[in-house]
Amino acid sequence: MDELFETEDKKPQQPKQIGHLHRKLFLLVFALALLAQGWLLGGKGLSGYYQALLDDFKVILTVEEPAKNAQLEEWGQTLNQKQDILSVQLFSPEDALAVVRQKNPQLAESLLQIGKNQMPAYFELKLSPAAISNIGPFIDNLGAEYSSLVPHYHASQARFISYTGYLVTGMRVIGGLALLALLAFMFLVEAAPYTTTYAGSGALSGILAAVAAAGCVAAVLYPLGLLYDAVLYFTTWGQQLLYVVLCGLLGWALAKWQRF
Repeated sequence: MDELFETEDKKPQQPKQIGHLHRKLFLLVFALALLAQGWLLGGKGLSGYYQALLDDFKVILTVEEPAKNAQLEEWGQTLNQKQDILSVQLFSPEDALAVVRQKNPQLAESLLQIGKNQMPAYFELKLSPAAISNIGPFIDNLGAEYSSLVPHYHASQARFISYTGYLVTGMRVIGGLALLALLAFMFLVEAAPYTTTYAGSGALSGILAAVAAAGCVAAVLYPLGLLYDAVLYFTTWGQQLLYVVLCGLLGWALAKWQRF
């Protein structure tokens, strides 16, 4: 009898529209894949730029007072034994003049007119990243130990190299944490009792989203003439393969999760 007085219509629950689910899944993985591609381009490019800055930074120690070759070689050996000094190169006045002539011939001619003895011998030091980050106290210690050597360097360049190194480390840590969070999410989805017969098509949607994101990045770089350099310098084929596999696994997990 109670059923006769029921006024609320019971509508059968509509099944989820699988096609609509895959559209949302595709867009979500596509957005994450674009962010991943941007991180790969920026992170690897910044790492290469940081390494170039490290290779370019030098500290010059000029010999202010005349010294014999034996003394110069002794200084070079003791400097080379220090932990934070990666390499030491000694330039005699003739060598120094040859370097100036190669970079600026007019300046070399001017120096010859005032006498080549005006060009002092000097040591060229290449430092470790730790020494560059702590350049002030490091140079002060060298000055106290070698009173006859006068240091020359760019403090602002050293600070910029340190900041760039911090950014490289920060990007790696953030990328690693994001990857761990993503793997934890996929693990929790796999561990939960979700059932679906469309996980395979979800994985395919994730792979297609990864390919589409890579295509968008290529379309942006191609008009600039940077596509070939970007593939060789900013990323590797191994990274791209791993990136496609992760997007496929993410699509698989999202298809099982079905919270769209």
